[in-house]
Amino acid sequence: MLFQSSQIIFSSIFLLLFIIGNSSQEDLNLTKSQKSKLEKFKHGVSNIKFPHEWMRDELNLLRYLRTRKWDEQRAKDMITETIKWWKASNMDNIHKEDWSSYEKDYPIYLDGVDKNGQPIFAYAIGEWDLRQAVVQGRLKGVIRWMFKRRDEIHAKVRELQRQGQINGTQWNLVVNLDKFNSKQHLCAQCLRLYTDWVTTLEAHYPSSQDKIFVINSPSTFQVVMNLIRPLLTPSTRNAIKILGTNMNEWSNTLFAEIARDQLPEGFGGTRNYTLHF
Repeated sequence: MLFQSSQIIFSSIFLLLFIIGNSSQEDLNLTKSQKSKLEKFKHGVSNIKFPHEWMRDELNLLRYLRTRKWDEQRAKDMITETIKWWKASNMDNIHKEDWSSYEKDYPIYLDGVDKNGQPIFAYAIGEWDLRQAVVQGRLKGVIRWMFKRRDEIHAKVRELQRQGQINGTQWNLVVNLDKFNSKQHLCAQCLRLYTDWVTTLEAHYPSSQDKIFVINSPSTFQVVMNLIRPLLTPSTRNAIKILGTNMNEWSNTLFAEIARDQLPEGFGGTRNYTLHF
């Protein structure tokens, strides 16, 4: 009994340390009732064999509870499905695969951080030829490449947490649509990239994004938004800022949150990127 009480006290102190000074959109404040549900949830999943210990971390479990509106059983079902997906997708070996050709043809930048120190996942999909990927039979590989990089940014978040450099569990997404067009990006088979990204994000990385900036967005991108909007949770929809093709307008919004030296020139930044594997 004394040990259980000590655990609860330690958990409350742990969360409090993350709450203090937190300046992202992620709300880490818990009511007494929510703390009780979190403790019950932790106990309820204690017998689950997680592929990695970080998956049972308190802040990770909290994301599932919030997404499922504090329904412990639904949150448990969600995390169980995540473990099944992780194993079925062979995520443990994804970083051992050869991604050199994808790095060249479909670059994704993870080096930058926003003004709160949260990592940035940035890519210029307008420069990706998705139709060609379909023709060459590479689209499935492109999607898996995106999953690999997404797993890396989550690892980066955990490392920054460990170092005490950030609070919370979230990261930011910046998508550059310059050169986006119907032929290369809206073919019927191309649409799978958008739906696979969103469905796996919402199902297995819930509430993971703080801010989402879509810059240089043409009117044709509305096709994608109409497709994925029903798949998005309210928190993700609220995080999205669709910004048009006028750089003078979108740069004010983007660089209010992110310093220019954290993004490459194609995004209006000044950063000299080095991709890491």
